[in-house]
Amino acid sequence: MEATLKVSGMHCASCEKVISMALEDVPGAKVISANSKTGVVKVSAADDKTLAAVKKAIAAEGYKVQ
Repeated sequence: MEATLKVSGMHCASCEKVISMALEDVPGAKVISANSKTGVVKVSAADDKTLAAVKKAIAAEGYKVQ
């Protein structure tokens, strides 16, 4: 499944990289894109449990998933 997440606190290319790297550690998840200008992260997740893990990983880096 693909999901579009609104993420606050993402301000620059470094933020995009931090989020992308954090999601590399989530099994079954893949970043499609992270855009600091729009505050949107698009991900592919195997299921709802994986999507919850994605949101948790983003929050662990200090960002807020809305």
